[in-house]
Formats: sequence, C-alpha cells, structure tokens
Amino acid sequence: MDYLKLKWTIWFKSLDSDHDGRITTEDMQMSAKKFDDIRKLIGENGAGVAEFDNTKWWNSYIFRRGPGVALSLEDFIAALEESYQKDKTAFRHEMERCFGDVSAFMTDNKDRPIQEKEFIFGFKVFGQEDLAQVAKAYTLFTAGSGQPTIQQIVDAWVQFIADDDAGKQDMIKEAFGN
Repeated sequence: MDYLKLKWTIWFKSLDSDHDGRITTEDMQMSAKKFDDIRKLIGENGAGVAEFDNTKWWNSYIFRRGPGVALSLEDFIAALEESYQKDKTAFRHEMERCFGDVSAFMTDNKDRPIQEKEFIFGFKVFGQEDLAQVAKAYTLFTAGSGQPTIQQIVDAWVQFIADDDAGKQDMIKEAFGN
C-alpha cells in the first residue's frame, strides 16, 4: 500500500496547481484553463476536438468526498485507499474511465500517435510544468515503441494510479516521482 500512497502523493501534487497543500475548485479552474490551451493546440492541428466537461471530471474522479469538496493530501489518499481496498478491479476500471475520459476530448482514435507538443500540453493539464521532467517522460515513452499513442499514455496513467507492483516499470512514476 505504501507504494500506491507514494504515487497518489505525486498525483495529488500535480493536481494541486496552486501548491497550497489542498485540492480545491481553484485548482479545477486552473486545470480548465489548461484544457482550453490544449484544445486550441489540437484545433490548430486540424484534429477534431470533442467536448470535455472539466468540472464533471473533477467531481467524478478527484473530489471523492463530494462535488467541489476541498481535499488535503491525507483526505485524497484516504479516499483513494478506501476505494482501492473495497474492490481493486473496480478501482482499476474507474481509473481507466478517468484517464479515458480525459483523452477522449482529443480524438476517438486512441491508437493515434501524438506529437511531442501535444504530449507536453497534455502533461501540463495534470500539473506537470517541469519541461525537463516532461521531456524525460516523452523519452521513456518513445524508447519503448516510438511515438506514443493516446492509449499508451492512458494505460501508463492507469498503471501509475492503480498498480501496486513496484517491480514493474512505471513510466509516469519514473518521470515525475523525483
């Protein structure tokens, strides 16, 4: 459980956009702004952009104590742990929906390779502003199979949040866990 809690702490920090030690509606609003930025980028590339309800996503997957209810790190981890301990398979499926929902606004084709610029913007949505770390993540993804697809990134995030096997390579943790 300690391994998952470590990874959930990393996720919390990426969601806490204003770095005040709490996930709040202000962080959600900052995330919405980042989605607008990536939507503009995708639109420039001629890709179809689906609608994405940022508030619904945050209320469904992040604010686990209720819509818009602020969370400390301890609250966030406790809520994830409760869900994970209750039913690990259901938790994994929930995380597949969580990251699948985020990626769906980019394209219906999850096998579509993404460009490095899209990768950078996508990781900014999750609070990953350190370009050196994002570049490291991109290198990890490209080393294994060339230009990453949206599905590979979704799968990596699901593994990061739901997989308790510390022996498996975890590209998200490897890139952002320092």
